[in-house]
Amino acid sequence: MEQKNEFDIGAFLLAIASGLVVVALVGTGAILLASGLSGGLGARGAGFFRVSLYLAAFLLASVLVGRVGLLALRRLRNRPEETARLRPLSIWLGLLLLAGWILSVTLAAVLNRGVFSQWFAIPFYLSSIGIPVYALTRLAAGGLDAGSSLRAWSALSAGMTVAPLLSILAEGLAVLLGIVVIAIYAALDPGRIQALQSLMEQVKRAASQEETLLLLGPYLTSPLALLGGLLLLSVVTPLVEETAKSLAVWLAWRKLASPAQGFALGALSGAGFALMEGLFISAAPNETWGFTLGIRAASASMHVLASAVIGWGIGMFAAQKRFLPMLGRYALGISFHGLWNACVVVTTFSSGRMLLPSAGSALPNVAASIFILGGFCFLGLLILAAPISLWGVNRWLQKSMPAMVENAETPPVENMVG
Repeated sequence: MEQKNEFDIGAFLLAIASGLVVVALVGTGAILLASGLSGGLGARGAGFFRVSLYLAAFLLASVLVGRVGLLALRRLRNRPEETARLRPLSIWLGLLLLAGWILSVTLAAVLNRGVFSQWFAIPFYLSSIGIPVYALTRLAAGGLDAGSSLRAWSALSAGMTVAPLLSILAEGLAVLLGIVVIAIYAALDPGRIQALQSLMEQVKRAASQEETLLLLGPYLTSPLALLGGLLLLSVVTPLVEETAKSLAVWLAWRKLASPAQGFALGALSGAGFALMEGLFISAAPNETWGFTLGIRAASASMHVLASAVIGWGIGMFAAQKRFLPMLGRYALGISFHGLWNACVVVTTFSSGRMLLPSAGSALPNVAASIFILGGFCFLGLLILAAPISLWGVNRWLQKSMPAMVENAETPPVENMVG
């Protein structure tokens, strides 16, 4: 008697969802292109070139997300499916990717200087963001069993689409809540409202950008501004974004066979998030475009490491029922993201105190210089720590994978406690 194959509702939903996302991405790109051609976004010069960069980003994202739909259709047709396992990143390949990345950043920055030559910078813009993301993904997930190809590509696509969307909504809600709190605080004292209205009028009448900065300087360099920036970018943002990126691993909860799979899927989700963030933040070419493209590689390492560590914890909880290590790794991933953002906030705030004319006396500027130097040094340590940590955890998981698989079905009692 022949055994009938059961209908895979999960693959069916993935095929539908990926198709809708591809249509949305291509449609958005087409709308931007049409607006640019009609002059709505500047059909000439930098405005239309920026539209073209967004269009290239949308097309690249649609191709990667479309891969999920093809794999889902392949599963629905009961075609054989291979296990997703990237090869480890070799030293020679790493050096080759490094050289290609440096060349891409350099060519993008040089070609962007000419009105005609800037159009040839588009592929190098894509490779400047994509090469480090690919290298970090190989460094984190190379040699590890990430499960099926559909699961791996779904994690990457979820990091590219679902995680950024949820993060934007949640962070926007947090900003809106902050504005409401500030409004309520100002409404409690009529004098604050009058002062705010007077400031707004002065800003409107400002004749130059320097005069505007002079008016806003005391507020932008206030300790309350630093506290608000740290609260939003070093607490709320890491908590929101890491939770959103971890959804791809949580959705594969029942199929996680080992902590290594959680680590690999988390890295893929973080890579997808880093790719989309890098593409859209960098789609603003200016005199410092080369620096912007270069620094996105460092941010990508942070996103991949934080998500991979959290996925590692989820994999331990799913395969070995170890709850406390999962909480510890969740806190570690969020803390790494928060420390990274804190360095950026403190450095930016301190730079503002030095540059704004209303920042105060020379003594605060000396302290600001110390904070800038300290922030850059600590951020440099984090940049070095990210790829080294990815490589170290990957090597450890590769060596311990056989033991983990053997103990996955009947974990020891001590592992169930944490």
